[in-house]
Parts: sequence; structure tokens; C-alpha cells
Amino acid sequence: MPRIPEETLQQVLAATDIVDLVGRSVKLRRAGTNWVGLCPFHNEKSPSFNVRPSTNSYHCFGCGAGGNAYRFVMEHDGLTFMEAVKRLADSAGIRIEEEVWDANAEAIAKQRTAMIRVHKEISAWYHQLLMKHPMADAARQYLKNRGITAEVAKSWQLGYAPPNTQPLREWAMKNKFGSGLLIEAGILATSEERGDAYPRFRHRLMFPIRNDNGEVIAFSGRVLEADAKAAKYLNSPETLLFNKSKVLFGFDKSKRAISKAGQAIVCEGQIDTLMVFEAGFQNVVAGQGTAFTEFHARALKRQADEVVLCYDSDNAGYKAAERAFQALAPFGLIVKVAMLPKGEDPDSYIRKQGVEAFGALIKEAKDFVDYQWISVGSRRDLTEMRERIKFAEEMAENVKLFDTPMAKETTIQRVARSLGISEEVMRKLVARAEKSTGKAKKETPNERPGEKLLAAQDATALLLCRLAIADAEVLLWLREHGDKNILHDLSGTDLLSRVWLDDYDPAVPDAFNSFLISLDRDEEAAFNQILHMPAPPGNLADAQHAVQILSINRLQQQKQRLQTQLKQPNLDAQEAADIQREIMDLHKELTEAQKSVAPLKGA
Repeated sequence: MPRIPEETLQQVLAATDIVDLVGRSVKLRRAGTNWVGLCPFHNEKSPSFNVRPSTNSYHCFGCGAGGNAYRFVMEHDGLTFMEAVKRLADSAGIRIEEEVWDANAEAIAKQRTAMIRVHKEISAWYHQLLMKHPMADAARQYLKNRGITAEVAKSWQLGYAPPNTQPLREWAMKNKFGSGLLIEAGILATSEERGDAYPRFRHRLMFPIRNDNGEVIAFSGRVLEADAKAAKYLNSPETLLFNKSKVLFGFDKSKRAISKAGQAIVCEGQIDTLMVFEAGFQNVVAGQGTAFTEFHARALKRQADEVVLCYDSDNAGYKAAERAFQALAPFGLIVKVAMLPKGEDPDSYIRKQGVEAFGALIKEAKDFVDYQWISVGSRRDLTEMRERIKFAEEMAENVKLFDTPMAKETTIQRVARSLGISEEVMRKLVARAEKSTGKAKKETPNERPGEKLLAAQDATALLLCRLAIADAEVLLWLREHGDKNILHDLSGTDLLSRVWLDDYDPAVPDAFNSFLISLDRDEEAAFNQILHMPAPPGNLADAQHAVQILSINRLQQQKQRLQTQLKQPNLDAQEAADIQREIMDLHKELTEAQKSVAPLKGA
């Protein structure tokens, strides 16, 4: 695994303002010394998401999500730990020395850097060709016909891919890019028949695809001839940088507007997206020619509560909208559909009807179930009960996807009224749909990370752990004078053991946060919950008192284990006598210890 010096990790955390970092994605308001907002990791109406600057951490009291700045970037943006460290280090202007990485990590990092550079340079080259070169006349004419101005082309860095190999070969030689790197980046493709490499994109209008940081990581190329036999759109293959199931076109430009509006407009293609954006609706994105995925849903849910699908009004558009609903609804997103007139797409509708008309279309978007009723039900003969039940079964497949009982029940009532069937019949159809796909939800809530581990801790050990985290004097005393046998012979001391036996310096503000990085996810989550508990009562004297009580608990557990052994069958007389003697000795030790120890407050 890659390794970064502990001092560097602490330096990056110290330089990162957790409130500023989280506040870029979550609307926060001050609550005393802390900040609160709606959790970006689950659907909620009342804020239970808490950011605590004093510990440089966050915690959701609703779903249990929590951690430090590294954990937030990892969970929110889907990055690895190393990627999160590098992003925060770059933002803070802190250099991560490559020599501290292992060979494999260094190779991957160098490859990624090289591929980012390739995409950046070739995107600029494609754009220059589009704007100035005579070979791109057809591409410029196409943009003119679509009403896309030079300013819009510049804003989105649209480009043009030449029709033959020579220009790309000359560009690659000039920039010293080898064919191997260009193949790995998806710029060149290989022919199995001839065994040579050739440009993947030829005579196409090029749309750069960017990650959340605005870096070009792939391309989508559109053919320019209406009668071309090639695919209308051609995307880059999946690479080290690009996974189409994890990228939304335009999201780097639109995520702030989506967060501000609490709503995302979703189009089917790049041109529709950029034209809607340029018309003033900047909360717009598009998929990458594939069905919506869990990653897309999570990315949108972090920024908004509502999605408006703006797809073509034909049967293919309906199917695409239904697939999108089925991916988005389980994550608590309200899914609506803008009802475009037949034969229109967002771009053509804006050009013909104007910006205000498009705004009204978005405002009047229908809930998906109503859209399903209008689009499909209106074409069915629902005068007979058999046909109504059949359509109800189809609708139940979508109703089952709502993430809350209230949303599901409300929709069941609406559908039942619309179809003229009883609510009970509709509930049975939804229940059957859930059962047939194994989607029925359990009544018990999902277990939160770290919750089971935290519940398994001895109450006194947990209080001592909290004191050690909150008070450097307590932790230093434990490490120097505490009886470590407590940790080995007493159950429920897992978290206390982690803090006690580690060597992080409690005098360094972000040392504890760096310590958390070394733990597994459950341990990290449990400690994060501890950080967000009220300050523990007590001081060093109380901690010493807690150690005494734990010592007594240890003796009691030892005594109980010996008494259990004594009851085992087939013990010979000598073994039984030895165990009995140990029990008596422990009893005397316990009696003496208990005389001077009072109950501990706060445990």
C-alpha cells in the first residue's frame, strides 16, 4: 500500500478547514460552536449532520456517517484514500513526495498524471482545430445550424477530430506522446486484423468529458454527416481515468447550481445539456450514453432532493425515463418528468418557444407516476377491470422503489384512485412486486457503521476511553502508569485498547485524526461517534478511579471463568484443588480492592 509520512497527513488535515470543505457541498448553518445541515449521505428533512471544527470532524446522528476531511472526500466524491489525500494536499499547497509511495502506487500515479496531460493537451488541440482550421469547416457549419455560438464552443472547449491519421501523428510527435500512452488513454484504437493503431475519433465534433475537478478524462465524438453509417456518438473506452457509470456530463460546471436549486435537470445528450445550461438553467447534466447507475444517483442526491428528466417524448424517451426513475427513486430522490411536445428535444424547444416557455415546462414537470399514467395509461383501454389490474401491476413495479413508507403509501393511494381499484388491492400488488424481486424492506433499521462495536464496549472502559481522547494528561498517565493487563483480560475494552496502546501524540491537534486513518471502518466510525458525544465528566483523578474499577471487573471476570472451569466434568482432585485455591486468592484480592473504591460517576 502507498505510504505517506504521518507528519504530512497531519499537516494536510491541519491546513484543511472542515467547515469550508463540507460547506462546498452541504448548506451549513452555525449552531453554537458547531455547524449543522442536511446529511449528504441519506435522505432527511431535519438536519442531523453535524460538523465540529474543534475536532476537525463531521458526524450524522441520523445515518451514522462520519469522519475527518479525508473520509468526507472519500465518501462524498468516491475517491480512494490516496486520491483524497492528494486532492486536499493540492488544495492546501502541500507537496506529497512521490518517493514515499510504493512502486505500484508510484507507477499508477505517474500513469494517471500522464493520461491527464494527454487529455488536456489533445482537448486544446481539438479545440484549436475547430475554431481555426479549414478542415473543420463542416463542424463549424454544424454548430451554426444548431445555434451554438463561438462563445459557447469556447466555454465548453468543443473540438474537432481530423478525418485521417496524419495530423494526429504529427501532433503526437511534436508533444512526445507515444502510441502506447495514446492507446491506454483511448485516443488511439488498435486493429486486430492489421495490428496497427489508428485514431479512435475521426471527422467528429468533440465534447470533452470532465471529472468533478474539471479535468478532461475522456471524449464523446458526434458524427457530422447525417447519412453516416458510423455510430451517431462515440465515447472514449473505459480507462484508468474514465468509467462511464461514474461520470455525469457537465457535473463539474453544474454541481453548485444543482446544490443551490436543490434540483437537477437531466438531459439525454451533450448538446441538449450545454444549450440548456447556456439558456440560464445551469443545474443540468447528462449521462454518458448508459443507464443511470447507483453512483450517478448518489452524486445527484448529495446535491439535490429532486431530479427533472428532460428526455425526448417518444417511446425510447419513455423507456429511458423509466430506467432513470428506477435508478434514482431508491435513493430518496423525487423524480419528475418535463413533458416535451412530440418531436421536440430541449434544444429545439428552447430555440422555438424560448427560455421562459422552457422554464415553465420544468416548473410544471409531472411526478414520474403521473407521467407514467399520462404516457402509457392514456393509450390503454382501462374500461375493463382486467386491463386496469394489468396496468396496476406495471405501476407497482415502480411504486415499490420509493424509499420511504410515506412516499410509497401516498403513491399507492393516488394510483388506486386513478385506476378505480381499492387501495388494498394496490398494496398487495406492490408487496408482490417487492417479493418477486427480493426488494421487500426489512422492518429493522440498517446497522450504522461502528454502532455494534460501540454498543459492545464496557461502560467504564468507554468512559475512560473518552477521557483519554479529551484530556492529554489522562492518556499520557495511562501509557506510563496504567495496568495494561486490563486490556488483555477484560472484554469490552477494544476502543480503549486502541487509544492506550497507540503512540500518537495527544499534544498535536490533528494527531488523533491521523490515528483514525489507520483503523478499519467500524473502529473509525465508532471513534467518530465518541468525538461527537458531549464532553465526558471528570479529570485525571476520575480516570485513575476508572482504572481501579476496571481492575476490579477484571478480577471478577477471572473469578467467574475459574468457577466455570470448576464445574466441568472429569476434573481430577488435584486440578479441582488448584482452581479452588486460585478462586480463594482472587476473592481476597477482590475484597481488598473493593473496600477503597466507590461507584464511578458518568459510567
